[in-house]
Amino acid sequence: MESERWRRIEGLFHRAVLLDALERAAFVDAECGADDELRAELERLLENDDAVDDAFSRLEKRAPPRTEDALLGHNLGAYRVTARIAAGGMGVVYRAERSDGLFQQEVAIKLIRAGHATDWMLRRFEFERRALASLQHPCIARLYDGGTTDDGCPYFVMELVRGEPIDRYCERERATIAERLRLFVQVCRAVHFAHQSLIVHCDLKPANILIDERGVPRLLDFGIARLLADENGAASSAGPGTIARVLTPEYAGPEQLSGAAVTTSIDVYSLGVVLYELLTGRRPFRSESRSPADWERLIREQTPQRPSTSASRVEGETSTDLPATSFRSTPAGLRRALRGDLDRIVLMALRKEPERRYASVQEFADDIERHLAGRPVRARDNSMAYSASKFVLRNRVAVAAAVVVLAALLFGLYSARAGERVAAAEALHARME
Repeated sequence: MESERWRRIEGLFHRAVLLDALERAAFVDAECGADDELRAELERLLENDDAVDDAFSRLEKRAPPRTEDALLGHNLGAYRVTARIAAGGMGVVYRAERSDGLFQQEVAIKLIRAGHATDWMLRRFEFERRALASLQHPCIARLYDGGTTDDGCPYFVMELVRGEPIDRYCERERATIAERLRLFVQVCRAVHFAHQSLIVHCDLKPANILIDERGVPRLLDFGIARLLADENGAASSAGPGTIARVLTPEYAGPEQLSGAAVTTSIDVYSLGVVLYELLTGRRPFRSESRSPADWERLIREQTPQRPSTSASRVEGETSTDLPATSFRSTPAGLRRALRGDLDRIVLMALRKEPERRYASVQEFADDIERHLAGRPVRARDNSMAYSASKFVLRNRVAVAAAVVVLAALLFGLYSARAGERVAAAEALHARME
């Protein structure tokens, strides 16, 4: 597991060094969360990198220091900005509180980063506002308000979700396989609700799926979502090169990376990657590259390992008990739990051809619920033997009772026939005498 953890630290480092000081602090908070060891190691690497005494660092030291974020402490509409939460490719998110005295409320405010307000970004931002306004679901962060800053940048006010990414939540809680699957089904239901509104999220990953204080999944960040019904409108007007700069390659399907037409199958694939990670602790594909073209080639050329195999191996060697203990299980128990239905469910969602995946996120969720209920799943051929085995596992008590009754009947029938034969023999013996 040390090599796996080091790869994660290295990947975070290469992403963090490209950010300025304020964005870097928000990035470290978002990625490290409560993992103090990960935070300390990442900050140490960043400090060492900043301390390198070369020509570029000397020029940077001579440059004027960056000023503090100008929005902190200022008002946007009825809200006073109190802290910077995160920054990404589409904008910056701040924490704010109600300042007009009518009532107390903390919210999150998202606006386009200064200097990044291109026409495409403005169209995407406006589309995200409209999308959130139309998505009223308990597992999707709600939109409260919107407006424009003094310099003309749009912003919107949404529900402040206090939580942590679904993968870190499951690891901290040492959630069982069944508990992880139930959480994941709730996420699928929220995504399917968005699909019913003709909205495809296009950037599903653990960082955009938070588990709140009540243990409920909350779906965030529709920044690069696409509208299915408007192929010529603002929602779909960007070319694949523009979208590729803001999507997350590790969770994007091959057709999304190549810029193919947007369908709900994109979200099915991304959810398959998220489920693979929840069940194994690692992603189905690994690469140090951030290039969408490299990831597309990798996904098309390689086949992911079965989750039951991936969960029990690290760098080709048998793993320690660490992955299994995070599931409150043994290594053998974890392999047994993943082998079979869950292997097939995850790999069906990760199929390279969109038409061979689940037809919808709802089918994906239904198959997981069938597995939890012990019923046959769509991802596996419904042979007579498979269906019979599922029936037996689902109705253990009833089947055992029926077997006992049948055995008793057969034993009674055998005893009766044996008694008849003994009586007939005795009668014959009596007549002979």
